[in-house]
Amino acid sequence: MAINWNSDKLNRHLNRIDGAIMAGRYNLALKLAHRSLKLCYSSYISSNNITIEQISPDNIRIMAIYICRHLMAHFRKYEIPYNERRLMFITLVSNVIFLTTMSVQSEDDYLADKATATYARENVNSIISYLMRYLA
Repeated sequence: MAINWNSDKLNRHLNRIDGAIMAGRYNLALKLAHRSLKLCYSSYISSNNITIEQISPDNIRIMAIYICRHLMAHFRKYEIPYNERRLMFITLVSNVIFLTTMSVQSEDDYLADKATATYARENVNSIISYLMRYLA
């Protein structure tokens, strides 16, 4: 399911995450952050015809790796200077959000705190804003 990402779509997703944080529903904020990344990554993968073999559609960790590999290949092909730290940041944050979301889903007594939810929100904004530049 490809979603056409633009600043309005991003702001709607961020407003939902902000609403969950303001209501003290930090687990929900993490799930919404995960969902936002999943939708953006799916859109990026489908719009750039990236082939991914045998992964769960919810696995944003693997999606992030394939996206970063695709971006690195693109940058090298066109000799565009790029920051490797930025691409590593995408995979690192995706991994943290994925693992935290899995903890939220598997343990009823796991409670995320405001700092974790805010971390997820800010990084989702940063990642999706960055990827929107490269969505075909």
